[in-house]
Amino acid sequence: MNGQIQVLGCSGGLGSETGSTCIRVGKSVLIDAGTGLSSLRLEAMREIKHVILTHAHMDHIASLPMFLSNMFEDVDHQVQVYALPHTIEKLQNHIFNDEIWPDFTRSMGPCGPVLKLHEIHPGDVLELEGLTFTLFPVDHTIPTVGVSVRGALGIGLSSAGAPEAGAQNPASETWSSCEERAGTDQHFVFTSDTTAGELLNRELNKLGAINVLMIECSFPNEKHELAVHTKHMTPNMVDATLENLKIAPKEVWITHLKPSSETKLRQQLRHHHIL
Repeated sequence: MNGQIQVLGCSGGLGSETGSTCIRVGKSVLIDAGTGLSSLRLEAMREIKHVILTHAHMDHIASLPMFLSNMFEDVDHQVQVYALPHTIEKLQNHIFNDEIWPDFTRSMGPCGPVLKLHEIHPGDVLELEGLTFTLFPVDHTIPTVGVSVRGALGIGLSSAGAPEAGAQNPASETWSSCEERAGTDQHFVFTSDTTAGELLNRELNKLGAINVLMIECSFPNEKHELAVHTKHMTPNMVDATLENLKIAPKEVWITHLKPSSETKLRQQLRHHHIL
């Protein structure tokens, strides 16, 4: 098995029992670097070689600077970060600018660069650690991609290198029914932050059969206008998206619940039989 899917963080804000978005695939690949990354032990962090960033919003990049600070000692590899041009521009101008944080793309004294930035674009395919990562466009307020992962995946709960996942996790009701599976041709899809609509429907349908779809749901139905304005999702919008899929995913995991609306979101998602 090349890659165990481990959700380190899936919250849409602070105040939840989990950190913000960060998914570990196997031992060495991350999708996003939100505050959930901090749940990894130092030894596990130092095994990370690749980070795919879906977009530049803080809840998806917050832990990246301090994570890279752990990569100077006892690490024999450079961290490869893959991001859209818009995301790279924001990282270089506003984070790794030697004022907010050191520019880790340059040598730091006796240490060489610990970070290498790679531009990616929707439609790109990355072959990393024996797995295939396909990037697809989604509709958010800034340039954003979703990520499809195919290969010998173990999809289910994992606690290796991080605190146990369980009932405290916002998405636990979908995870708890998901037994770990090992094998070939498993397909995990993460939509990242997006709103519903033709673009998302088309891109998800292009991906074919999906074992696990991890889709965002940030606001309750009564905040539909806010969801549209911020280009996020409500339970009604998630339900409509699932209805528009030609092949239903075997499982649906909900992510990005706003802590202030979590109780109402859970109620509404159960009403739609999504949780």
